[in-house]
Amino acid sequence: MADRALMMEADGITKRILHAGSGELLDFSDGTKATFHYKALMCNDERTVIDDSRVRGKPMELIIGKKFKLPVWETIVASMRKGELAEFLCDTK
Repeated sequence: MADRALMMEADGITKRILHAGSGELLDFSDGTKATFHYKALMCNDERTVIDDSRVRGKPMELIIGKKFKLPVWETIVASMRKGELAEFLCDTK
């Protein structure tokens, strides 16, 4: 876990766990499908919601290694345990 945390920090990602998940961290090899809900917020005083999968009524499905348009998603998903709720602050790089 320490290696993943250092890699995230180097990529400009800060993680705050809101609710701990269970089990070990999984090894997300290419082709692994991750399904999860998310809420994307702006870093302003109002924390304006940009996108929310629950409002759309459908969780996000991400296939690891498929070059998703925002590579940060693979990084943050790989840092989470099953059932974990976390907040990520991502640098714009």
